[in-house]
Amino acid sequence: MKRLIIFVLACSMAALAQGRPSSAGRPSGAGSGASSGSMGNSGSMGNSGSMGNSGSMGRPSNVGGKPSDAGNQSGTQQPLKAAQMNGGAWTMLEKKTGKSSADLQAMYAASGAKNFGQFVSAIVVSKNLGLDTNQVLAGLQTKSLGQTLQDMGVAPDTAKKEVKKANKAADAALKS
Repeated sequence: MKRLIIFVLACSMAALAQGRPSSAGRPSGAGSGASSGSMGNSGSMGNSGSMGNSGSMGRPSNVGGKPSDAGNQSGTQQPLKAAQMNGGAWTMLEKKTGKSSADLQAMYAASGAKNFGQFVSAIVVSKNLGLDTNQVLAGLQTKSLGQTLQDMGVAPDTAKKEVKKANKAADAALKS
């Protein structure tokens, strides 16, 4: 918990140092962070409009670890919306992680997830496999979820199966 508070403070200071003040509806420290291999360096929160309702929720198609542009997470992160934070998926994340809403907002802002759907899937799969959630989220800075899992020692077929299972859980939670 102490490390999380220090991390959030570091993110806030980095955002202020970059001249990016926090705005309403956006978690403090969004789009900033440390660059020493820890979480952060996610770029700005972006000004793109909706999350998109394409059904894929922004999940990378590269769940098997095959090279594709989907694993390149250099784009901007979609901001969290009030409806997402008040929905079933958010409640599921609070239960799965045991974290408060503020902690989850800080995790999202510091994560490499491009959007809320990818964030939910990454947390679900990390919990299902007993992996360090922060490492999984940090891996999304530059890689797909499937490739991140493989880099953490998960077999390719297991990574693909677990990502698919997590995506189904995320879909169900987002619809509730």
